[in-house]
Amino acid sequence: MRKFRSKAFRYHAPGDVRLGTLDIDCGPEDLVVKVLACGRCGTDKAIFAKGHPKVDPNAPIVLGHEICGEVAAVGDDVPGLTEGIGYKEGQTLSADYLSFRLGERVTVQSRIARYENGLLVLDPAKDITILSFRIDAGYSQYMKVPPELIRSGSVLRVSDRISDEAAALVEPASCALESIFSTVHPVGVDGDGRHAFRTGPKPGGRAAVIGSGTVSMIYARLLRLEGSAEVFVLVRSKEKGELVRRVLGEEVRTVLTGGKSDEEIVGELEAQTDGRLFNDVSAACGDPAAQRLMLQLYTKDGGACGACFGGVRERIDGADVDVHHYRAALTIGSSGCSTQTMETVIRWLEEDRLSLDGFCSPTRYSFATPPEEFFTTKGDGLKPMLYPHD
Repeated sequence: MRKFRSKAFRYHAPGDVRLGTLDIDCGPEDLVVKVLACGRCGTDKAIFAKGHPKVDPNAPIVLGHEICGEVAAVGDDVPGLTEGIGYKEGQTLSADYLSFRLGERVTVQSRIARYENGLLVLDPAKDITILSFRIDAGYSQYMKVPPELIRSGSVLRVSDRISDEAAALVEPASCALESIFSTVHPVGVDGDGRHAFRTGPKPGGRAAVIGSGTVSMIYARLLRLEGSAEVFVLVRSKEKGELVRRVLGEEVRTVLTGGKSDEEIVGELEAQTDGRLFNDVSAACGDPAAQRLMLQLYTKDGGACGACFGGVRERIDGADVDVHHYRAALTIGSSGCSTQTMETVIRWLEEDRLSLDGFCSPTRYSFATPPEEFFTTKGDGLKPMLYPHD
């Protein structure tokens, strides 16, 4: 049995993350992964600030589920873990998948859940386990991968064509792509008046993204990739606008919203879109004001769809919801991704169809960084990435 001594950031309670040392052993049905890079998710930042009812009972625990690592140890019985669970329920896992080699690079799906009709069931009662909620995760030099992650097909190989940073961004990019895949637009009715829909953004349509962080910019890139003819990114400051233009260039148009009322923002955008506004809107930030604004940006001639993070109901009650009442628009949630969507993002990266370069902070955070700084930094407006072996 191989043992590893590992530095790690361990979450104990809100505002309390400590640098400590873990002893990690590789059991017969485990993998151990050497973590090369781990991105800080907004959920981790929120847990540090306010705690989480599903995390706090399991503390102390290592957070960090946006991972790129390399296989450092393989348990002797791993090739025998052929009975699939979760995403692989009812399948026999192949010898090719189970033949993990030392040094090969991987990323990991964090939510190990049941699936129905190929769709991830986001029901906590049906979760098998969750990395970083119940299992020590990636803010560590080494991470144990238990058999539940292996048997569910959650250990995903990445080729040398994909950088460590891009591999760590596969999970958040997949969450964005999952919500884009989930949007629907009407394409007609049958003889009885049943509505027919097409999934994904409206082909040749106009889209807006509210927010300027890494996930917002990934949304914008994916919307263009999936068929939006124009994408507007709504930013709060001139500095944010410059950042978005530096990363995305001519792919998008930026609109400054800071200091303006919703009415002023909507009026400005109507002027820039011949009064049509947007077929697809993504509120890619946690501010409930963004959700309220999203509801006002749908095109009024039908067929609009929005993807949003959760907001506070009283903050959106002032919005005109007739576009929902009369079924001219709908809104879906935007959190979570299936393993299949992660496989798609990996494939698109390997095919050079998608690039995730330029989305991470140039600052290399390490265990020399105070944990409070890592968990609260704005990261130059880009994704903070922990490099555990720096």
